[in-house]
Parts: sequence; C-alpha cells; structure tokens
Amino acid sequence: MNNLSRLPVNTPQGEPQVPSNLIQQRQKNKSPQGLAQILELWYRIASPPEPTDSASFEEREMFRRGRTGSQIAIFLFILLFISYPAAFAGSNSLLIVILTIDLFIMALAMGLNRWKRVNIAGIMVVLCFTASPTLNILTTPGGVNTIALPIFGLLVLPLMCAVSFLPAWWVFVVAVGNSLFALYVLKFMPSSGELHEVLKVAFPGVFTPILLSQGIVSIVGFLWVRGATQAILRADRAEELAELERREIERQQQEIEQKRQLDYGVEQILGSLNKVANGELNVKVPLDQNNILWRVGYSINNLLARVQAFREERLELARTRQVAAACTEALRRGQLPHLDRWTHTCLDGLLVELQKGSNGQQSHTAPFSSPHQDRDKLPNF
Repeated sequence: MNNLSRLPVNTPQGEPQVPSNLIQQRQKNKSPQGLAQILELWYRIASPPEPTDSASFEEREMFRRGRTGSQIAIFLFILLFISYPAAFAGSNSLLIVILTIDLFIMALAMGLNRWKRVNIAGIMVVLCFTASPTLNILTTPGGVNTIALPIFGLLVLPLMCAVSFLPAWWVFVVAVGNSLFALYVLKFMPSSGELHEVLKVAFPGVFTPILLSQGIVSIVGFLWVRGATQAILRADRAEELAELERREIERQQQEIEQKRQLDYGVEQILGSLNKVANGELNVKVPLDQNNILWRVGYSINNLLARVQAFREERLELARTRQVAAACTEALRRGQLPHLDRWTHTCLDGLLVELQKGSNGQQSHTAPFSSPHQDRDKLPNF
C-alpha cells in the first residue's frame, strides 16, 4: 500500500501529480542548506566576487587565490580562538596579546581580500602567522625548552597561507625564512632543561624534522597550486579555442550569406539589364537594403529612370518637330493648321489659339480628340 501511494497519480485535468515527498526532496537539493549557506555568507564577506565568463586568466587566478585564502582563513580563525585557553593557562603572558593582534590583522586582511587586494591580504596573513609562533618562541621565559618544540610545527601555517593567497613561488621564500629562523633559535639562542642537553649531542635530530616539514609542505603546496593554475589555464585555452571556433563558424556563415546575396543580386541585376536591352525601360532592379548589392541596384534604378525620362523627352521632341514641320507646310500653302487631335507637345496651345482665331470663337475644342488617344499619331491638317 505504501509503494502504491508513492506512484504519481493523474489529476482531474489529466496532468500527473508528483508526490509531496519528491517535491520536498527536489527543493532540498536545489536550495543550499546548512554548511553551504554559511560558506556562501562567508564568501560574501571575505572572498573576492566571482569573475564573469569573459574575465582574463589573471582575474580568474586572482579569484582562485582569494577564494582559497578565504577558505583557509576559516581554519585560521578557529585555531586562533581555540588557542586562547592555552594562552591563559600557559607561562607566556604575551601570547594573549599576540592572539588578539592576530585576530585584528586577520579581520583586516579578509576585508582587503574582499576588495580584490589579494596580494596585500596574503602578505598580512603570512606575516601574522609567521610572527605569532616566532614571537611565542622568542618570548618564552628562561629560553627555549622542550615545551616550545611543538610550536615549530605551527610554522607550516605560513606555508599554507602563502600557497593559498600568493603566487606559488612565495611558498619557498617563506620555507627558507622559517628554516633559517629555526636554525638560529636552536643553534644560537639560549636553551634550558632537557633541550639544552639534547642539542649538544643530537642537534641534527631536532633540526632535521623541522627542515623536512618545511620542505615537504612547500613542495606539495607548490605542486598543488601549479596543477590548479595549469588546469585554469587549460580551461581558458579551451574557452578561447571554442570562442575562436565559434567566430570562425560565424565568419563562414557570413561568407555563405554574402555569397548567396551576391548571387541573387547579380541575377536580379542581369535580368533587369536584359529587359532593358530588349526595350523595357520601365523595369527596376528588385533589391532591398538587406542585400549587399542594394546600392548598386539603387544606382542602376536611378540610371534607368533617367534613361526613361530622356527617351520620353526625345519622343516628345520628335513629335514636336513633326508637328512644326506640318504646320510650316500648311502655312506655306496659305492655310491655317487644323488640329483634330492632341499632339501632346508644347505646340498644342499654339495650335488651339490659331484654330480659335480662324473660327472666330472664344472657346472651341471640338476638333480635338481626347488626350488619352494614341500619342504617336500625328494630326491631320
């Protein structure tokens, strides 16, 4: 019965109804819960804003370092807070002051990290977690003793900070500085208790683990960051190649479209010119502004319009000459020209006035036929 209740059923409208438990599970998967919400809030406070898809490799690398540094900073804050009980219970009273200063510097560094000052924030964090263990060791009452030896293990924290916030090669600089500091403390600073006797007979046995920890952590951190950087670089190159391929496809499509428009435009122009060659002067090149040859078609249409106007003017001039010759011939015979239809020339008005004068009428247009009759027929006089 329980299995049947989990199956989707049909609503009265015929649409499938999803069980409520599946809806709740989907909503739970879509919305971040718990730790994800806390991390998202932390990133808004301490991490640089995420770059856009068109950002350069340098911007992506800066964001990666800033985001990784903000993640490391969470554990650094936790470490500082849990160190307070040990500071109150320890023999070094300055440790409380050192931890308080570290918290202030960390908060300031996270603000700078949010404002995209990742390098400055990284240097501050590295100096902070380098100075804290070194000052704790240097200010130990009575000199260095066996209780201070575990503090040398905290010198790996600056390495993690350097490899997270700063360019990868900085980790070796910090490792060399930590190693020289450990060598100075164990070799030249005064020691007390059992440590003093151990350093006399087995100095390499105490210094070598510190040196190895610095070397191994720095190498591993460098390789890790280098791999992440190369992965981002490969991703950027892949995106660049994809973008270049997309642009090449668009360019080829534009060339194909231009070729199609050229073929179509040339075909329309040749067709129109063939019609003109056959005596059809009223044709036009049917190209719109979307075609690449529309300017050529526009110029050809202007030329055809002028040719048509010139042709009409030539025909009118020929008719005018014929009418003038006929009138001259009639006057030579001592007759007035008699017009029985329109000539559609500039002589129509003169012929009308001559005919009105010959008939003695104010207005007489009966002998004239409609102006819509054949234009090419000459009048009979």
